[in-house]
Amino acid sequence: MATASPGDSVMLAQTLQPSEASKKTDEAIIQDVDGTTLIREYISKARKGSISSVFTIFFLTLGPLKIVPIFVSLTANADDTLRKKMAFRGFWISTLVVMLISLVGIEIVDKYGIPISALMMAAGIVLFLVSLGIIMTQYGSAAPPPSSPENPSLDLVVTPLIFPTILTPYGIAIVMLIMSILKKVIGHEVLVLGLLMVIMVLNLLSMLYARQILKVLKPSILKVIGLVLGMVQLSLGITWIFTAIRMEVLVIRSLLTS
Repeated sequence: MATASPGDSVMLAQTLQPSEASKKTDEAIIQDVDGTTLIREYISKARKGSISSVFTIFFLTLGPLKIVPIFVSLTANADDTLRKKMAFRGFWISTLVVMLISLVGIEIVDKYGIPISALMMAAGIVLFLVSLGIIMTQYGSAAPPPSSPENPSLDLVVTPLIFPTILTPYGIAIVMLIMSILKKVIGHEVLVLGLLMVIMVLNLLSMLYARQILKVLKPSILKVIGLVLGMVQLSLGITWIFTAIRMEVLVIRSLLTS
């Protein structure tokens, strides 16, 4: 069993696929946040499956499905030119913001010494609560659809289009979390930024062709898809909470056996 000094040591579990965390091999040696302790960590499975897992998470939290109905409602009384302007402006602003958050978030985490387990716990709780709210709304009385602005303008791009439709609070938290974890564990920061860019391009296409999409995906189908995605997000939140607890247990066990 690996040992850690009484400092701020971190035992990194396989976060993206926690069910495989118990499969230990000698494939990686990871240094903790302070650089004082070398801890053996075993991430061969994470290296193979991390990219597809990260893409799935980003698609669920930042992806285009939730954008289509809201964009159609916001631009119901807009002409084609204004719709395109709103779509492209929303794309560029949201892309710049999410990239900035990805890069600056890592520095913030390092500056304040926020452990990965705390970030994972926070993101898991937020994701759990938001997903639970989405699921519970399916069992209540149907809320009236949002009214379309009579005179839509580019002022609607920042809010409510970008915040909180494209960039949700829990989506931002998850972006910071994944970037921080992969910087310390896998080293796929560039690939993660590439995945974020792919999601943003999908969001742009969904806004440009929102009306055509709604002709194929009726509101009832979108409701079912939303329920399924809500269940996936709920399960993801619970998984991350338990993973954070497992990481803390490993740290405590390591300190007690040192």
